[in-house]
Amino acid sequence: MWLRHGQAATFGAAGGPATAAGQLTALIGTYLVLVQLLLMSRISWLERAIGLDRLAVWHRWNGFAVVWLLTAHVVFTTIGWAQLQGLSIPDQLHSFVFQEADALMAIVGFALFIAVAVTSVRMARRALRRETWYFIHLYAYLAVALSFAHQLALGADFTRDRAARAWWVLLYALVGATIVWWRVLTPLLANRRHGLRVHAVQREAPGVVSIHISGRRLDELAAQPGQFFLWRFLTPSGWWQAHPFSLSAPPTPKRLRITVKSLGDYTGRLQSIKKGTRVFAEGPYGTFTEERRHQRRVLLVAGGIGITPLRALLDTFTPDDDVVMLYRVVRADDVIFADELRRFANEQHITIHVITGSEIGDDRTDLLGIPALRKGVPDIATRECFLCGPPALVDALRRRLPHLGVPHDRIHFERFEL
Repeated sequence: MWLRHGQAATFGAAGGPATAAGQLTALIGTYLVLVQLLLMSRISWLERAIGLDRLAVWHRWNGFAVVWLLTAHVVFTTIGWAQLQGLSIPDQLHSFVFQEADALMAIVGFALFIAVAVTSVRMARRALRRETWYFIHLYAYLAVALSFAHQLALGADFTRDRAARAWWVLLYALVGATIVWWRVLTPLLANRRHGLRVHAVQREAPGVVSIHISGRRLDELAAQPGQFFLWRFLTPSGWWQAHPFSLSAPPTPKRLRITVKSLGDYTGRLQSIKKGTRVFAEGPYGTFTEERRHQRRVLLVAGGIGITPLRALLDTFTPDDDVVMLYRVVRADDVIFADELRRFANEQHITIHVITGSEIGDDRTDLLGIPALRKGVPDIATRECFLCGPPALVDALRRRLPHLGVPHDRIHFERFEL
């Protein structure tokens, strides 16, 4: 569009190079905004092909690219217009704010994008409650709406070209319809059909409970062991909060089970959730499933509450599979599913080692370091590896396993971060 509309010819005019750069960064940045929305629109086939965790990483980095491009658009456009009209930079900004209503909307939208980007930086996100971070991110939709109006009103590529304008409107309409279908209507219809409620709460370890959830025709969800849902427990204080929890047992036509550790106010309240509480779930999500396994020799490594999807995966193995599980906990009494793990060890001859200790040491001294893994699992290079636990543990293992001869395509992982 930029070339077809003859924008390259503006280079020779006053402020031309800066204005041209402002137009290009605007077009690319706003196009990536649509990509940003699609990455988190929860399209089921896209999520199954790539995985929600990987889509979230792409979403994060694409978001930073959007902010840098839109920042460049603001800077270059201000410089270009100031040069064209012979104004100072402050005077040009004053003109944008007080004389161009559509430009003012875009400035507000840009400020909202900046707020979303700042709160996405890891240090800032750790300092915020999940709910606060989530609601700040909702303002991104308002930012998109404000900037969209600005694009059509002042964008040189749209004001004089009806075809380009119609194409741009169609793109936004399609993305908007996708979000409404996959993030709103699909979950509403599914939850109406399945009627989820808390069936029972079972204590597993100090500060850890399993929540059994009942419903109708749950096999139609096509959930697999290792996947997770976004759960809302419809209590007065929790209905508006959605949190990800993995299935901790294979789903059945009438029951689902998740296991929750008390890590904050929300998960603390779930320790005593009442039987009969209505539940709203979105999913299933995730590719951390048995489908990713291509051989019978398997190594499972769990850290803390990261045992939950791996516990569900245990039911997918047969006595002919050679399975070793390494389960790291802080203290011995922190072990979750102790009775179930003993049953798997006795009946299916799965080798399970519990490793105590919380510190992630260096590659040579850690209890899950390279020498310890080589000694504890001598044939580790021949095994397919599934990892789930705190990000630091998963990252350390992803770095160590290739040094032990495990190919990258045999390392499957899911971070547990709440």
